[in-house]
Amino acid sequence: MVSELLPQLAALEEVAGETAHISQWWYGGFTLVVLAGLLVITLIMGKGRPHS
Repeated sequence: MVSELLPQLAALEEVAGETAHISQWWYGGFTLVVLAGLLVITLIMGKGRPHS
């Protein structure tokens, strides 16, 4: 099992090293947009009221 996970872990580390140049602000901004979108969808689908 370990022999199967090691190549995948090495690939993940390589990808992480390549994306290190992206600012963390982009990740935070993307997360904020996703959460705001989910909130809007929740309010539209539920018409702003909690379901009972």
